[in-house]
Amino acid sequence: MPALVETMFYQGEVPWHRLGTKVDHVLTSEEAIIEAGLDWDVELVSVAVNKKVVPEFKAIRRATDKKLYNIVRNRYTPIQNREAFSFFDNVVGEKVAMFHTAGSLRDGAQIWMLAKLPDSFSIKGEEIQKYICLTNSHDGTSAMKMFWTPVRVVCSNTLAMAEGKAATKFYTRHTQGYKNKFEIARDILGISNNYYQHWIEEAEHLANHPINSEGLEVMLRTAFGYKVTVEEKDIYKPIIAQMNKVKELMEVGRGMDNTIIRGTKWQAYNALVEFVDYYKPTRSKKEESILSSAWFGYGAVMKNRAWNHLLKV
Repeated sequence: MPALVETMFYQGEVPWHRLGTKVDHVLTSEEAIIEAGLDWDVELVSVAVNKKVVPEFKAIRRATDKKLYNIVRNRYTPIQNREAFSFFDNVVGEKVAMFHTAGSLRDGAQIWMLAKLPDSFSIKGEEIQKYICLTNSHDGTSAMKMFWTPVRVVCSNTLAMAEGKAATKFYTRHTQGYKNKFEIARDILGISNNYYQHWIEEAEHLANHPINSEGLEVMLRTAFGYKVTVEEKDIYKPIIAQMNKVKELMEVGRGMDNTIIRGTKWQAYNALVEFVDYYKPTRSKKEESILSSAWFGYGAVMKNRAWNHLLKV
């Protein structure tokens, strides 16, 4: 397995990033954690400087191979992989969702699991499938998070459930109180159509509103983190090339032959999403780096910037 993706499995069709080991049957959480290579724990160990223990800090390491992840304050409480899978089971409920893929990134510093919900919906004739994703870190860099992530079937693009909406995600920090949140997680999230219904309404809004060349330019600057007032000559030339790639994808991208969406905000947004999922440069050009960026990194930020902007204008 490549360096960034340490281990993973997938169920069903080969994912767009072409990574992982395929399984041919629906997995229980116990099977999923083994197939994903996540059947290990992390532990906290004392930190010493000049042979003197520093009581305010602990080191996080993997118990199996002693892989060191980070130094954290002693109030940090690990959330083990089996606990995360158990939490996921509690949220999705028996047979309500199916484990689709799971694995570890960066030598286990970050783990994720993705479950597919049974039903789908349509935006202007395009099928959108429903997924729910859980991600957790073992290096102290992020909380455990769960979020909804629609996927456009025509090209397997991972769309965005915009950040900042309390109803669309759940997270808990690595403190002793996290188990209390486990107990109320199902009440917080539910497994209902309420969250996706809100997203559908926003997507249909984008699909029913046109965008002109000026509006596209503003969306791109917003997604790439530039103010509208910045002159083009002051934008980094490789970024200009990337913006132009998005414009090209509006014409020739996957699924852009759907005449119903042409010239709409929905088309513009999906061109940006396709760029992030397939073409956005990363420090490594390998598929696993693109995957990490599109789901958890700057690519996901770009998608959310574009989505929130298009809803406002």
